[in-house]
Amino acid sequence: MEETCLDEGPAVNFERATLEIANTDPVTVRPSASAESADDASKQHSASRDVCNVPFKHIDVHTFFTDRNEVVERAISDCTEKLINQNNDELVGSWLLTEISLWDTEKERLVLLATKALYSIKYDFISLKILDFNRIPILLFDTVVTGDLIYPTSSLAPKRHLSGIRLMWNGGQPLPLIKKWNPFARGIPWLTYASHPLFWYKDGTEIVKTRFDIEAFNTTLKSLLPRECNVVNMPIIIENYCGLGALVHNRNGLGFFKVRGKVSF
Repeated sequence: MEETCLDEGPAVNFERATLEIANTDPVTVRPSASAESADDASKQHSASRDVCNVPFKHIDVHTFFTDRNEVVERAISDCTEKLINQNNDELVGSWLLTEISLWDTEKERLVLLATKALYSIKYDFISLKILDFNRIPILLFDTVVTGDLIYPTSSLAPKRHLSGIRLMWNGGQPLPLIKKWNPFARGIPWLTYASHPLFWYKDGTEIVKTRFDIEAFNTTLKSLLPRECNVVNMPIIIENYCGLGALVHNRNGLGFFKVRGKVSF
């Protein structure tokens, strides 16, 4: 039996087995490590190139119903037919932007710019229907402010790293207190817009991203403004001093139509 064991288990075969195991470990580990580092470097380079100074973080674009191009196209077609064509107007451009209310809440708005008026539309991208809209004649605008969105110095709200545009038709008059301190007030004589979150995260060409870009909207709007309209480049002040309600609303994206677990709203 002892001779049989020695014959069946020569030292050469054992050494060869250990060498094969030793050679296998570096082959399986090193390529995966280099591949991971290459992938990480590629991702970091792409992020630094395409998503520079992004004001929104940890956003899953696929939760937005407006990430589907056909949904936005259908909404634009629907609103053009029901609003612009019925007013004998001509569509100049269409954008999906973020409207920032008087109380600093962010809301998803479909903005249609026609030759005679601007349409700010609250559109249900789930059931595909118009919920509400605001039509402002372009000749009514007396001031357009472009710049960074900021809070008063005494505000407790976290800083925004976002630029926007404010369209005003108040004739330079302050807002009455009955409206200023009423979160449900309507008829506010200005609109404040910023780029939609999809502008930074949605995959696609620059033409596709232009639909979510406030700068593209601003450029087109300026070509339609009346000569007497005052165009100013300065910070846009959002009078939010405490910011708790708006912070919860905006962090959870409650003003956008999104997939939220098993429900969508």
